[in-house]
Amino acid sequence: MSIRRVYGPEGLKKAAAFWLPRVLVILVIATLMLYAIALSSGSPYHIRELFGTSPSLSQALLFALIVLFALGPPAILGLQLVRLPWIYVWLFPVGILVHAVIVFLGFRYATPISSIHDLLGLPIWGLGDELERLIRFIGLFLMFSLPISGGMALLYAVTLAYAPRRVLWWVLFQGIFLILGYWVVVISAATDNITELLRGDASPLSWFGFSIWLLSLACIASLVAERSANVFRGTILTGFAVAVFLPLSYGILFLVLEQKVGSPSSTLSALDFLLTPDRTDYGASNLELFLRYTMAYVGAVMLLACSQYPAWVAYSTRQFRSLQEIN
Repeated sequence: MSIRRVYGPEGLKKAAAFWLPRVLVILVIATLMLYAIALSSGSPYHIRELFGTSPSLSQALLFALIVLFALGPPAILGLQLVRLPWIYVWLFPVGILVHAVIVFLGFRYATPISSIHDLLGLPIWGLGDELERLIRFIGLFLMFSLPISGGMALLYAVTLAYAPRRVLWWVLFQGIFLILGYWVVVISAATDNITELLRGDASPLSWFGFSIWLLSLACIASLVAERSANVFRGTILTGFAVAVFLPLSYGILFLVLEQKVGSPSSTLSALDFLLTPDRTDYGASNLELFLRYTMAYVGAVMLLACSQYPAWVAYSTRQFRSLQEIN
């Protein structure tokens, strides 16, 4: 049975009239944010270099589509994990893995092979180069997508469903993928470009702490998206939570990242390396690092909120329609 038969022409027109402007607004916001980051001399050079020497709005639009697709589906899967009956739980890990594969395909054919090797390392397992790249990418990408799904699931379970126990399924999957990801990215690493940035030679504790940092960002972004979709009415509380989590998340990241990258006598910290606006401009003070992190924090929360906004709008619309049917 087709969607057109279920909803009819008028229903499809109403759905398009409802969703199209909202999706366009999200896309415009994300595009302008990324374009501003590309043009700003204070942005980390790692990000600016992705746009080349002459950033354009078309580039920013393409990156916005990629970012929203990479960040959005995990949040939707996290929401469905705590909403659907337990017999559908198996759909969550399948969806997370399928999404990671699709993102890899886009990443693989849109990124120079040298950049891929910088991130994942050279193939060494003998399984076939592309298969090994896929496995390594999935191990790394799940480190980001699972906490994003967890932020959405946790906020929904605590603030709307009032059933925190539903999040235990996510905790189980997070634990499994966290262990598998650690084996792929750290224990079987083909490059130290990532492991040298985590404290204690990427110890299990720092790996776990980094996932906690990502989860905190996802929770705050989900709260912002929830408020933007009018599911949550506390504007002041939302702003307060964003402000409180700024130093808290900075502290978590400070404890997780390496303070002496390269050697014990090094004065370069991983945070300084990641946030520096220039390849030769290292050695920032603690205040400068915090200010740079603040800008990165705001940008990350806004992008995550944009990617989660459609899921919260869909939820609020469904709730409103249910109330109408009851009345």
